[in-house]
Amino acid sequence: MGRALGTTLESIADLALRQTPFRRVVVSGYEPPLIPTEPSRVVAYAARGLVPEDEAVLRRFVEQGGTVTASRFPPSCRIGSSYYIPARTPLEEVSPLVRSRRRFIVPGGWHEDDLLLTPLEFEGQILGAISVDDPRDGSRPTPATLHALAELARMAVASLRGAERTRRFDPDQSLFRVLAEHCMAGLLVTEGDRLSYANGRVVDLFGYSREELLALCPWWQLIHPDERAAVLRPTGELQRAGVRARGVRKDASTVWLLVRTYPLQCLDRQAHLVDLLDISEQVQTEALLREKAMHDPLTGLFNRHYFDETIHTELKRSQRYKRSFTLLLTDLRGFKRVNDQLGHARGDEVLRSIAQLIRQTLRESDWVVRYGGDEFLIVLPETANPVDVVVQRLQTTLDLWSREHLPEVPIAIDAGWAVWTPDRPYTIRELLEEADAQLYAEKKRQGLRL
Repeated sequence: MGRALGTTLESIADLALRQTPFRRVVVSGYEPPLIPTEPSRVVAYAARGLVPEDEAVLRRFVEQGGTVTASRFPPSCRIGSSYYIPARTPLEEVSPLVRSRRRFIVPGGWHEDDLLLTPLEFEGQILGAISVDDPRDGSRPTPATLHALAELARMAVASLRGAERTRRFDPDQSLFRVLAEHCMAGLLVTEGDRLSYANGRVVDLFGYSREELLALCPWWQLIHPDERAAVLRPTGELQRAGVRARGVRKDASTVWLLVRTYPLQCLDRQAHLVDLLDISEQVQTEALLREKAMHDPLTGLFNRHYFDETIHTELKRSQRYKRSFTLLLTDLRGFKRVNDQLGHARGDEVLRSIAQLIRQTLRESDWVVRYGGDEFLIVLPETANPVDVVVQRLQTTLDLWSREHLPEVPIAIDAGWAVWTPDRPYTIRELLEEADAQLYAEKKRQGLRL
C-alpha cells in the first residue's frame, strides 16, 4: 500500500494548495491508524510550499520513526471536521511542528504560530492528517475553507480505504463519484487512449455529453494539437508535471487548462487521473498585461521593450533564411515647436496621428516602434525595395498631412537606416549605431540644430 499512500498524499496536497487559501500544506499518513490510546508512526508525507530547511525537519522526523498521539487533536479546538489551534494553546504534543516564516498583521486574523489540522478519519481511527498554514489573506479559517478541507479529507480516506481493500481503484465507487462530481476541477480517468470516467465539470468544460466523452478515441482529441506534445510523452504516456494546454470544445472553440496527471491502478489495469483546471481568465489577464507591457500607451505602437525582446528573433530568422532586413530610425523635424506653440496636449494628438500615418504607409509585416519622444524605429523585414524609396514615401505622406492638418507649425520626418545582409552580418547594436549616425548626418546636411 506504500505506493498508493504516497500517490494519495501527493494528490491531496496539490488539491489543498489550489482549493484553499493556504500557501503551505503538509499531508501525512499514519500506520497503524491513530486511536485515542495508542501512538502511531508517521510513515509518509507530501509537502507543498515549504522551504528546503523546513521540509528537512519533516523528512528527518519520518526517517527516524517519529510518532504522533491523539493529543494533537484537542476536542476543545475542533471546528467542523478540523482542529484550529491558536498560538500559545498548551498542547502535550503536536510534532512535527514547522513554524511559519511569515508574520501576519491582520487584526484578529491568523497568527504565525496558529495551526489548522484536518484528520483523515474513518470509523474512529485517524489514517493521517492535512495540516495547512500561511493563508494568503492572513485571515482565520472560513466556513468555505473548512468545507473544502473536509471534502479533501473524505476524498483521501476513500482513496486510502479503497487501496487497502483491493489495492485497485474503481471509478464507479460511489464515494469517489460523489466527491468528483462536486470538484471544481474537471476530472478524467484515462486507460490508454480511452476514458473510463469523466465528471460533470468536464461535460461543462467541453460541451460533450458524458456518453460522447467516453466514446472519444483517442481521448486526447480534447487537447489542442499544438499542446499535445506538452501533455503526452512520445511513448503516449501522460506527463505528470502540471502543464498549460488548450482544450478543444465540441464546437471547436478552445479553453485554456492547467493539466495535472496522477498514475493509478484502475481495477487490474494501469490508468491515470487527469485533473483539468480552467485557467482561461488567468491566461487572458496575462495576455492583456503582456500586451500593455509591449505597447506605447500614447500611440498604441510597439514600445522599446518590445523591440528589445523581439529583434533578436528577427535577426535569427534572417540568418537562417539568408534574407536582409533594415532598421530605419526617424524623428520629427520641427516637433518641438508644436509643444512650445500649441501645448503638450496638442503635441500628443499630433504624435498619435503621425504614428497611425506611418503605420498605414508601411507594409503589414513591417514593425513601427515608438523609440523615444518623437523618434520612431521601423523594422523592415526582407527588404526588397531600396530603403530611400520607403523614406521618400514617408516624407511625402507626412508633408501632405502636415500642410492640411498643421499649417501653422510645419513638421517633417528625417531618417537614417542600416541594412543587415548575409554578407554584412552586423549585430543589432552595430545596426542601431549606423542608423543613428546616418540620421545625425542627415540632420547636419539639412543644417538643423541638434
